[in-house]
Amino acid sequence: MNKTSNNVIKKYNVIGDDFYYHHTFTKSSGEESYHAPEAHTQHEVLYLVKGEVSYIIEGETYDVKEGDMIFVAPNEIHTLKINGKLDYERIVLLFDISILEGIMRSLDTTLDTFRFSGKNRFHVIGKRDVREGGLDKMLLSITEGDEGDKYKKLDIMSKLISFVIAIDKTAARLKDNFTRPTSSDKLVTAVTAYIDSHIGEEIRLDALADSLFVSKSTLCHRFSSYMNMTPGRYVTVKKMHRALELLRGGLPSAQVAREVGYDNYTSFFYNYKKVMGTSPLASRIEASAQMPEGDGEI
Repeated sequence: MNKTSNNVIKKYNVIGDDFYYHHTFTKSSGEESYHAPEAHTQHEVLYLVKGEVSYIIEGETYDVKEGDMIFVAPNEIHTLKINGKLDYERIVLLFDISILEGIMRSLDTTLDTFRFSGKNRFHVIGKRDVREGGLDKMLLSITEGDEGDKYKKLDIMSKLISFVIAIDKTAARLKDNFTRPTSSDKLVTAVTAYIDSHIGEEIRLDALADSLFVSKSTLCHRFSSYMNMTPGRYVTVKKMHRALELLRGGLPSAQVAREVGYDNYTSFFYNYKKVMGTSPLASRIEASAQMPEGDGEI
């Protein structure tokens, strides 16, 4: 894996992990480089200012060029390959849609784009449609302003509302005409689909391989080569992100462990802390503290 030097032009964090953006430039190195696989609990938007990248999202590859905008839903595991022959500049925005849900409920409205799941999700809007929808200008406006300004957070939230509405309108206009995957691996997508639909069970790779009529070694090799992570690691990350959703919903930690297929709570606790960086109880307490009064309790 080739190491690259990143120059952070600007970054900003609002309300803990509910909102974060960074604008980063990477000088061309002449060689391909890879980003480690990851998943977020928030929606991710990446606007490619310069360069070319291949975004690999759960078994499907999207070749993305300058001016395109990439969308990754919460808990989707993704990695990317960077064309090192070109400069790579991007603006990345992470936000938790729940910070807007109170407003949407009070207005009796929804943003259907952010309710999509599974194969109904869209991942890339091309440069022409990004510009037609004004998405590039809106995203850039979010990153503007003086960080010392006392109105900065309120200004960002108001701009975020306009931005997600514009995304929703663009998605509704495009309907089924989104940018399609450039390529995919049918075995890898079959593995990810199986794992997603059996997330509450113990998932054994040998049994999974048998169900797909391939050897365990073939499954592991194909999956690791495509996703840049082992299928075992993929299973663990998926389960822990599902566990976080359940903890935020108020379920006790022991019950959550069983819901994601763990009979041994110690193993669940170890994996949760390793993936999420905190304990299940801490996640549950944090979620409860952020709930409006009357919406839930520990």
